[in-house]
Formats: sequence, structure tokens, C-alpha cells
Amino acid sequence: MSIDIAPDKLSDVIGKIYDSAVDPALWPLALEGACGLIGATHSYIGIYDSDRWGMRYGPQWGGDPHWMKLYREKYGEMMPFWKIIPKFDVGEVISSRRTFEIAGGNEEEIRKSPFFTEWADPAGHRDSVTSIVSRSETQFGLFHLLTPPTRDLCGPEEWAVAELLVPHIRRAVAIGDLLDMKSIAATAFEATLDTLAIAVVLVDAEARIRHANTAAQTMLSADAPIMSRDGLLRASTTPATLALATAIARAAANESGIGLAGIGVPVSGRDGRPAIAHVLPLKSGKLRPDLAPGAVAAVFVTPAQLEALPPVEALVALYELTPTEARVLVEIASGRNRAAAAEALGIADSTVKTHLARVFEKTGTSEQSELAKLVASLTPPVAARP
Repeated sequence: MSIDIAPDKLSDVIGKIYDSAVDPALWPLALEGACGLIGATHSYIGIYDSDRWGMRYGPQWGGDPHWMKLYREKYGEMMPFWKIIPKFDVGEVISSRRTFEIAGGNEEEIRKSPFFTEWADPAGHRDSVTSIVSRSETQFGLFHLLTPPTRDLCGPEEWAVAELLVPHIRRAVAIGDLLDMKSIAATAFEATLDTLAIAVVLVDAEARIRHANTAAQTMLSADAPIMSRDGLLRASTTPATLALATAIARAAANESGIGLAGIGVPVSGRDGRPAIAHVLPLKSGKLRPDLAPGAVAAVFVTPAQLEALPPVEALVALYELTPTEARVLVEIASGRNRAAAAEALGIADSTVKTHLARVFEKTGTSEQSELAKLVASLTPPVAARP
């Protein structure tokens, strides 16, 4: 759906999000800007333990410290949707209406629980839009936008805004975790990169390598999982190379339009060890343009946390599929027909048909057998698609 937000306002918020990847002290400004897009009064990124449901606050803006402390110490574990949220895909926007629906209970009754009557209501939170922005074997990160009781419940427009922001939040969170530093001095950016254990390559709009830190030079010398061809950055597979090139080109043209491109792109070396690459735009914002003159993006390459990137996430990263499109692809590739895939996913057959058409277009395929080969190619080591 169309969103009534001035492009420059959206670009300003996205620029602040990416600046926050480099300097975490800027996160409150970015989250304040995100709140302003939908009329939210509180935003934070919370880190949750997968087994104990323990929670700690990451970056945040707004919110009363008293109620935030109570949530962390008492009411967080009372939140009625703990068993539901982990079932959503990374990057999927989770609305309150959707969680109430999946919970299977009466919304009015659920809102009478202590979590709402003793915490959410007195804290001034009526509704929220949430998304999983990171996930590992032991924890996951949630991006929250909370709205006050003075406004209507969140609807399609608010969800659409969140869908625009979430890819940028995911990228910034992932890269910020890799950098793990409070700030980077513009005058010493390349020297700072050389101190990092992870590989970082600075590139121009054509993916020409402008600088590679020590860890990246080691990879380039080994020709895996990244390589240099006539000075251009390349990955170990054609799909991964195209995914990186697309993200870099968009970073040069308009970072607001980079979308899902360049987040967690699966790459691997000859030894089959899985690795992922993230692309951080450098051309815009108030902090990043001065970090590396001549470079439009920084490409971070790091070993994958898991033995293999889940097929859905790998498909999203390589072909810019939505989570639902990726799930449809996996269902069809497994041998199911449209009707069976619709039943397995809990969506209409017509919806599967629409998503499947987009899948064929985005992946350059036209048959079920080709999709099966594509999914098989994502079993480690990641191999080039036939």
C-alpha cells in the first residue's frame, strides 16, 4: 500500500539507523525518528533468551524508566505471546491483532490479564508493532514500536511503515554487533577496520575494492569465501555475487531503497565453512560519508553462527524474497502442489499462486524441479545454482 510519508523524512530516519550501526550512541535518535513515522511514544530493541525468556534492553527511546524496570524484572515473563513470537520469521512484522489471532483466545479476555492491567495499560502502551531482527540458537532480538492509548490501534499503514524500516534495522543491528565498539573516528576508519577480526571490504558503486582490512586480505588471497576479479569484489557463487552487487548499487543510488538486499548473504569457501556477508551503505547520513571517501559501501564477511543458514533466510538474502515467498518456495520445492502448500502454510491457494509467480520471477526459474535444485544448493557447502 502507498504510505503518506515525505521521502526526505523517511530517508532521514534510515540514515540515522545506519549511522547507529557505526556509533551506537545515535540509536535513540534513530528510534525517535521511527516513532515519529507512526505516532509511537516508545521504541526499543530487546534481547531475549530463547530458553529462560529473560530480557535485557538494548537501544531505546521514550518510555518511563519505572515501567521499563518493572517489565524487565516482573511483567516481561507474563507477556502472553512468548510461545508465539519465536515462530515468526526474522524480518516478519508482528502486529498485536495477528498475535491475538494466533493465541486463539478472546482478545478482550487476554487484555484483562495482569500483563495488560498491571503493566501495559498504566505504562501507557495500548498497541505495538514488533519484528524479530536477529536470532541465534540462544537468543533473539525484537524491534518494538509502542503506541499510546490516545490513538487508534495499529493498522495496515503502520505495518507497512514497519516493513520499510525493519530491513534497515536488521542490517544496522547485525553490523553493529560485528563492530562492537562505541564509536569510530572518521580520521582513522581504515586503521580501525584493520584491528577487527572480521573481514571488511570498502567498495565503490561498481563493487571495485577501495580498501580491504587484514582479515579480508586473507580471504581474498585464499580466493574464498570472497575474491577479487579485476579489482571487483566477487563471492563464491553467482547468486551471492549478484546479491552483493545489487545491494552495493542500491547503496550508491539511494540507501532508502536497498530493502532486503545485502543482509546475511550466504557465502562459503572451498572448505565448505558457511559465512555470511552484510552490506552497510556509506554514502548518506551525517556520520558515514566522511568515514571512507570514495567508498559507497562496506561489506562485512563473518562465519555463520549456525552450521547452515536456514533455507528460508538464505533464500530471502539471495533473491530478496519476502519470508512468505521463501516459505512458499520451500513448500513447492519439497514436492507439494499448491493446495498442499496452502494448507501447510495456513493461507489461501490464490495467495500461494500469487507468491509462486513472484518466486519464479525473482529466482529466474519456471518449474518445480528448478526450485528443488535451488533449495538443495543451499545445503552446505552453498553451491552455485544450476
